[in-house]
Amino acid sequence: MIVCVAVVGHQNNPLYIQSFTEADDALKLHHIVHCSLDVVDERVNNPKKSGPLLNETFLGLLYPIENFKVYGYLTNTKVKFILVTTDLDVKDADVRNVSMTALMVTISCLF
Repeated sequence: MIVCVAVVGHQNNPLYIQSFTEADDALKLHHIVHCSLDVVDERVNNPKKSGPLLNETFLGLLYPIENFKVYGYLTNTKVKFILVTTDLDVKDADVRNVSMTALMVTISCLF
């Protein structure tokens, strides 16, 4: 289940953050999104160490945290899409190949 969607500008400024949980979790999810920007920058600046090639826009699983998994997508204009989910039982390979990539592309097109 998707609990938060965020669009972050090329200078790491939040353009849009929407959480789909209780109001108490909104600040926590905002913090999770902010922390994920460090992982995105690390993957973009060090492509050999972190897996995805530079031409891939879907960054995959950025990191799991407590009850959430954080996924990232990077456009060619350096706008970042961060998605926080609660699907902890789903294998990352399945997510990469099917639903998450399609979802991130759809969100990118809507933006």
